Amino acid sequence: MATAPGTPLQRQGTAWTCVRTTGTAPAGAAAPTSVALAPAARAQAADPKPNPGLGMCTGADPRQSSRKAYCVRHWVIYEALGKDGSVADHATVFVAAAASMDSLPQAAWREDIITEVVEWTEKMPPVTMALSSTCSGQCSPGSSAWDGAAVRFRHLHEGKDGTLSYSSSVGKGFNTTILPTYRVQGAILNGSGPPTHIRPEWNGIEVRCDDDSGRWPGCIVPGHLANVTFSKARYRGAAIAYEWAQKNLTGKFGDHDHPLNRFTDPLDPKNDKRRDKTCGIGGPNKFVGGATGVLNDSCDEYPFAGSSQGGKDGNQCVDITPRAVGGVWDIANVTVDRAAQPTPPYNAPCIRAHVDNKDNGDAGWEYAQAIQSDRIIDNEAFEVIIAP
Repeated sequence: MATAPGTPLQRQGTAWTCVRTTGTAPAGAAAPTSVALAPAARAQAADPKPNPGLGMCTGADPRQSSRKAYCVRHWVIYEALGKDGSVADHATVFVAAAASMDSLPQAAWREDIITEVVEWTEKMPPVTMALSSTCSGQCSPGSSAWDGAAVRFRHLHEGKDGTLSYSSSVGKGFNTTILPTYRVQGAILNGSGPPTHIRPEWNGIEVRCDDDSGRWPGCIVPGHLANVTFSKARYRGAAIAYEWAQKNLTGKFGDHDHPLNRFTDPLDPKNDKRRDKTCGIGGPNKFVGGATGVLNDSCDEYPFAGSSQGGKDGNQCVDITPRAVGGVWDIANVTVDRAAQPTPPYNAPCIRAHVDNKDNGDAGWEYAQAIQSDRIIDNEAFEVIIAP
């Protein structure tokens, strides 16, 4: 943009001004300091629901994410150019947008915005920045950062925090892909007349929102494997049964390299028919509760009836009984009650475990909670993690 005649910038030798952005830190830019991050850190300490995205705003990769959080870093460069096009003076402002996907109710989320001046040459005039965002898909952006006002920067390490937000109107039974786009309105102040604003923009991290994986809508960052985690201390025989199956069936169902896939049937929303196919068969291989001495016994199938890998014929399963020895639940104490092969690994598609009915039901509740919290939609892959 040409410098206005007679302004201090022109008299200083500036013929053009430029505002541009880059997704990598300029070679001469300083690392953002604790001065700029301190307000965000204070907010984290006081916030009962901290933003895990703020912990992703460091490191070599300027775009970091997990399934439930992200941080996008960008740099806005202001340049004063001489008549020959060379850069006479410049400033660089670091911008980070850090989000927790459950920071707002329903299918909505908020970003914490962090800015800091990381380069400033001696004769560079003040610069301004206004930051807003848009989003694709079934998405509406909230207000611009700083209520739409432009902030002014005058020196190195100056910064200002703010927020941006988004919400989705995704319908029941559907999901939508959303891409935020950030837009800076920046100017170099020349001391005479209204500044000329330049509006560069950049894309954020893709988000998926759905109303198809629980009682209310929500959003996640796709591209990260979902998981359902079971604690052996809490779910006892149920968790041990799943761990045993992962380690003793050739299919290794549900481990990181062999994830399960969610299965839904609108005509059988609780998967009762698929579960009955595994646990409710008659004949010589009928599952008999209490037959192995488990009090309050129940049949716990794995892979789950709610997965594409589940719902198998119970005649094909290995029947097991997890047991606690000295109060310790461990797969070493599992007994094999029926199997087509004498020793593991067993080439079977499923297990049926004799598990206390409460432990079985509690594990089912954990599975349902994970479907919603990790937003696992129909046919999506997920890992089953067994924790201590």
